[in-house]
Amino acid sequence: MSNKHISKFLDYYIKLPNPQYAVLLKGKWGSGKTHFINEYKKKLDANKKRYIYVSLYGVKNYDEIETKFLQSSNPEIFNEKSIFVGKLADAFIKENTKKTFGIIKKSLSSLNAKGNILIFDDIERCSINKVDLLGYINNFVEHQSYKVILIANEEELIKNEKELEKTEKYTLIKEKLIGKTFEFKTDANLAYDSFLTELKNTNNVKEDVLEKEKLNILELFEKSESKNLRALRQNLLDFERFYDEVLITNFEKRELITDILYQFFLFLFEIRQGNSDILDLPKLSEEYHLLSYDKKEDKAEKTKYKLLLNKYNLDNYWDAIISFDLWKEILLNSNIQKEKINIALKNSKYYFDENTPSWRKLTKIYNLKDDEFEELLKDVYAKFIHNEYKDYKQFNLVVSMLLYFQEEKLFIIEFEKLFELVKKNFDLLFNKGNFDFKNIFVTRKEFMGNNYENIQYFESDSSKKFEKYIDEFLKEKEILDLKNNSKLIVDAIKEKNSEKLFELLEGRNDRRVFDYKDKPILSQINIDNLFNALIKTNGIGMHYFGSIIKDRYEYYIKELLSEESFLKELSEKIDNYLEDNEVKLSTYNLKKEIKDNILIALEKIEKFKKSSE
Repeated sequence: MSNKHISKFLDYYIKLPNPQYAVLLKGKWGSGKTHFINEYKKKLDANKKRYIYVSLYGVKNYDEIETKFLQSSNPEIFNEKSIFVGKLADAFIKENTKKTFGIIKKSLSSLNAKGNILIFDDIERCSINKVDLLGYINNFVEHQSYKVILIANEEELIKNEKELEKTEKYTLIKEKLIGKTFEFKTDANLAYDSFLTELKNTNNVKEDVLEKEKLNILELFEKSESKNLRALRQNLLDFERFYDEVLITNFEKRELITDILYQFFLFLFEIRQGNSDILDLPKLSEEYHLLSYDKKEDKAEKTKYKLLLNKYNLDNYWDAIISFDLWKEILLNSNIQKEKINIALKNSKYYFDENTPSWRKLTKIYNLKDDEFEELLKDVYAKFIHNEYKDYKQFNLVVSMLLYFQEEKLFIIEFEKLFELVKKNFDLLFNKGNFDFKNIFVTRKEFMGNNYENIQYFESDSSKKFEKYIDEFLKEKEILDLKNNSKLIVDAIKEKNSEKLFELLEGRNDRRVFDYKDKPILSQINIDNLFNALIKTNGIGMHYFGSIIKDRYEYYIKELLSEESFLKELSEKIDNYLEDNEVKLSTYNLKKEIKDNILIALEKIEKFKKSSE
């Protein structure tokens, strides 16, 4: 048992016939106080010592404490159901009977508590005024000769001056009541072994992994400076779930599991202290190196990035096997995406063999020797010259590597020569149909889209220039696409196909599907053809088109500003038509469903333009 001197003193204390003082065990939340007392209760049970344990968490009055006495001392009689029935009966029985029941209840409480040890946990979390509460507990010590053990986070207890009213009163009652105080010291070593017994251990994670990695995990716990044993316990439980769902299928790759375990616990120890920045290490790294280039060493040393590296003795180019975006899903959202994680694991160095392609091996530059790097780079570049990387995301990854290596002077080639080759290959693959305009558009909007098979693209200034080139390329293709596909809108109206019209202009809020909700397709439409289709369609078709126009400028108004001239021109056409034609149901619908909604849309655009000035 941890803190043996405390356990030894409590053994002495409970043997005293009338100690006339209580013992306080204090420590921060998560330091292991409750775990310690639970272990000590087992010792009391083994020695057949009678005790009553009461958690005061959320307790609002003394009646609740009495009820907890009954539950603890006579659980078979006074459980939650019987107490509920008793309270229900209280509402119907006569006052005299209630008083009798109260006397019986108090007598039972006293009878069962007499000679017992009283253990009050979570003192600071009780809603009763703390000075009054300690006075109440003092009655058991001073007048009824009970042995009382108090467990509290005293820092939280005394800092709430508003509740305590006057700190002096607390100090006085504490001096009167408490005769011995122990500062609880966290013993992660023993707690760790105890926590392992709580695991389901379906796949032997305890024996196969967590017992073997105990020293490494406890070293991380110590470096994290957490001191919160609850965090350690929760991390162990979370790792078991992750192991059972994913890592068990990689059981033979022991080094891989060790690496993943290290990252898992390091990240979680930081996250549970409120530091989720640990999952933004690439961004923090970029900020740090920018400071370094400016020779701001003093400031750089104080950045979060450098502080984290120093805290865990990591080097500057620490490589996560699982991408940081995936780690965010796993650790922040408890979303274990098995397929993506398994791809990342299979892409790790631990699965490399003679059949592993050169480009994949080259991504793990920190594991390569000089001659290996040069050989792999030579092979990748030769394949790139022959345009062998035909998948868009794979092409992007290879380009990002080549540009990064050139920028870092690891690849001796003129930038202009390399960049021209990159643009030439991209254009060729696009023109041959290997790259599809819409797929590229969707891919670039994807969450976690800057990777191929969960391998992150290499970041550099040169790769940003390539991204800019693609942006400009897509703009040209987008204009052609808008002109061609604007005809589909007219066709949908002619066909009275409201669903097709909705999908084109509103989409389905699915990033994986290309649509025009944020693209100015209406600026490219032939207004005469559209107008002729509108006046020939029915009221339902007009209603759908008008509703789409009204709502279209809510979220993507900046991207759709160029459609303003289209709306004005269509509005003018409708006005002219209404002047020249008598009122009919069709002209009524044209005004109500389309004209009025165009005016609402134009008002939104005008309001946005003014707010942007």
